[in-house]
Amino acid sequence: MMVHCAGCERPILDRFLLNVLDRAWHAKCVQCCECNCNLTEKCFSRDGKLYCKIDFFR
Repeated sequence: MMVHCAGCERPILDRFLLNVLDRAWHAKCVQCCECNCNLTEKCFSRDGKLYCKIDFFR
């Protein structure tokens, strides 16, 4: 079964994937939807979108 990334919708062929909001992501696709910074440790979500802490609380 092919797993598709929730961020870019392309197949995940990488050895590792991230599971965020019960969806699979490429590690590089887990980014803030506002500033595009990589979310490596913590992320926040609203309406299915990912945010860094600063942009989430704006």
